[in-house]
Amino acid sequence: MISGTTRLLGVIGDPVAHSRSPRMQNAALREMGLDWAYVPLHVPGDRLEDALRGLRALGFVGVNVTVPHKEAVARLVDELRPVAEASGSVNTVIVADDGRLIGDSTDGPAIAAAITSEVGERYTGAVTVLGAGGSARAAAAALAQEGCAVTIYARRPEAAEALARDLAATG
Repeated sequence: MISGTTRLLGVIGDPVAHSRSPRMQNAALREMGLDWAYVPLHVPGDRLEDALRGLRALGFVGVNVTVPHKEAVARLVDELRPVAEASGSVNTVIVADDGRLIGDSTDGPAIAAAITSEVGERYTGAVTVLGAGGSARAAAAALAQEGCAVTIYARRPEAAEALARDLAATG
């Protein structure tokens, strides 16, 4: 039951009705005994900036970001954590106590951790990333930061080239 003390989390996307995240996240929150709720937030691109400002006003703790907003959100938050900055992609927005919106990306580090788990040690070899959208950008940035040699292939060569330039610019 949602009450006046319930802390709010959500997922922002367009579309978002298909997302399984609310069901999974709410089950986890209940299991942990937290008075929190995770809600789907359908946000068209032309309302994204307003929606992010609204998170502060409504007392949200944070939101996850899904297609097609990962790159746009990276340009709208107040601060970016390192992987999000390197990738230009955000899948998590944290609303700080002072109201700042902090963008982060867990996509890339999760992929790097999965590779490490599979090979049994930190992997720093060659990797191929397919795509140049938000998740691919995050994966490429995290893997490059791990020391991997990253090759990018995408349907749109200009997007792959832009990602490669962005990663080169971050070192």
